[in-house]
Amino acid sequence: MVEHGGLTLEEFGRNLLDLTMTDDVIRRRAISLLPLARREERELKILGKPSRLTVDFQIGDATVTRGVSVAVDVSIPQVLTVRVDTAGEADAAEHRLDATIVLRITPRPRAPLGIYLDVAEPAAGSVLFAESQIGAKDYLRARIEEEVRKELLRLVRARIAETEAERTLDLEEPLARALGAAFADPGGREAPPPSRLRGAGAAPPQASQHGARAGELDAQLRTFGNAMPLQVWTARPDGKLNFVNRAVLDYFDRTEDQMLGEGWLSMLHPDDVQKTIAVWTRSLETGQPYETEFRLRRASDQSYREHVVRALPQRDAAGSIALWIGGTIDVADVRRAEAALRQSEARYRLFAEGSNEGIWFWNIREDTTEWSDRMLEMMGVSREAWGGTFMSFFERVHPDDRSRMQAALKAHLEERRPFAIEYRLRREDGEYRDVFTRGMAEWDERGVPFQMAGGATDVTEQKRHQAMLKERLEIIERQQEAIRALSTPIIEVWKGVLTMPVLGVLDEQRSQQMMEVLLEAVARTRCRHAIIDLTGVSALDAATADHVLRLIDAVAMLGAQGIVVGIRPEVAQTVVSLGLDLSNIKTLSNLREALLFAMQSSGVSVRRRRRRRELREDEDEAPRAREPLPERDG
Repeated sequence: MVEHGGLTLEEFGRNLLDLTMTDDVIRRRAISLLPLARREERELKILGKPSRLTVDFQIGDATVTRGVSVAVDVSIPQVLTVRVDTAGEADAAEHRLDATIVLRITPRPRAPLGIYLDVAEPAAGSVLFAESQIGAKDYLRARIEEEVRKELLRLVRARIAETEAERTLDLEEPLARALGAAFADPGGREAPPPSRLRGAGAAPPQASQHGARAGELDAQLRTFGNAMPLQVWTARPDGKLNFVNRAVLDYFDRTEDQMLGEGWLSMLHPDDVQKTIAVWTRSLETGQPYETEFRLRRASDQSYREHVVRALPQRDAAGSIALWIGGTIDVADVRRAEAALRQSEARYRLFAEGSNEGIWFWNIREDTTEWSDRMLEMMGVSREAWGGTFMSFFERVHPDDRSRMQAALKAHLEERRPFAIEYRLRREDGEYRDVFTRGMAEWDERGVPFQMAGGATDVTEQKRHQAMLKERLEIIERQQEAIRALSTPIIEVWKGVLTMPVLGVLDEQRSQQMMEVLLEAVARTRCRHAIIDLTGVSALDAATADHVLRLIDAVAMLGAQGIVVGIRPEVAQTVVSLGLDLSNIKTLSNLREALLFAMQSSGVSVRRRRRRRELREDEDEAPRAREPLPERDG
């Protein structure tokens, strides 16, 4: 090329890159760009616990991978020793991580004679960790990897910013030596310095070369277009197609002659013809890029499917449009997926807004959280003020509930136990609300949890109502206990003599209760007589009589004699009409007679006491007899 007038700056720059940017040069230069610190420390919090992360670095040998363009990928291995000291835990967790930092470096020519190493901004995917066998119990490793990834990216970005001025390589002297033979004069004169080559242009091509180049360009365009999976086409300035690639012919099952010119319009949906022609005509008149959507009929199933089309004008040296190059993409499946996604999002939004439950999402690896509007409303916090991290949530949990929260999360993430817990959460105004939440994590193919979602419900008012209801139930239960005590009263009328008045209707439940109370009292007092007073019973049926008989039999089994008193005449008539046999039961007219019977059976002299009472009554009457009678008038 030197013989034909020298090198252009672009050609010369490409030659410089190819000549000087060997893999070894790029490898050494990339490693020199990243002399990372030997140790880094930072504070972090894991599941709400403050921790210290310590990272030790050891850099390995870099490898260079060249792509189809001038850019290269430089992979720099890192052996990391990571130590995590967590508050409240005696032993620190130590991990060995094998990481690789991948940098995309593009060497570019830089005047006067140099090469600038353009390092792309490293993304999160630029730091890769080696695959390792870890289980659910080591789920924190994924979180630690993410923290280490962030730390590495921070260090790499800071180092790249610091080396901005160091990334230009001066090549004038080495290139002068390397290219000396190419520029040497056959007569022995010194070669011109490389700087004299700048700006040198090639001789203009001959006119005869234009046709050959046009034919070569057309062949290259066809080869390139047919290799593309997209529908590629070109059109003349008047808008008529003059080339369609193989993807177009296969999609519509047409020949090239059928599609060229305006033949493609027959594939359009009838309702889209006028709109498409109008947009295409406007682009042809204005020279603006052509972009629209329409429906085309696919040959395989004769269905009309949505397509997006875009074309750009190619202009000649005079600025006139020489050619339109366009592409058409079938987006029917994408549109359906978008519609399904919108429908799913609408259902989710309807559920989130229509229910009383707040929705939350937690990215465990990146330690980010998202709250639905209902969740933010429950906590009285705006989305702008919401921190969006696990700690911003955990700091709102009541201090007395945090240990339970940590234990529940750990059990779910490590052992996959159901996560459902009630705790107190602080609102923005400082009030603590009772919240019930449940959630479910998602585990990757290695069994490591990487995200978790769930719902939360404010149960403060519900708990207040439950407490109030519980208090009222306790009051009712105490009242019922008092009523039961009143309905089955036990009176010890004399030593060894108990009496139980029966009031109202005697059903099965009350009879059982009476039996339990009476037997317990008989056993406790060791009485010898139990009097059952039926004075308050106005009616007696077979079931009631059976209850009384069983009660008497039970008392007898404890060694006491049962006595029935207070049977009314109408009750006696019922007993006779029912044919009930009460001959084995001691029956007396009233409680006084039953008491006298019990006392006599116990050997107590009732007569003496009665005589003494009569004497006292006579003494009380004597003074009244000695009082003078009142005088009468007249």
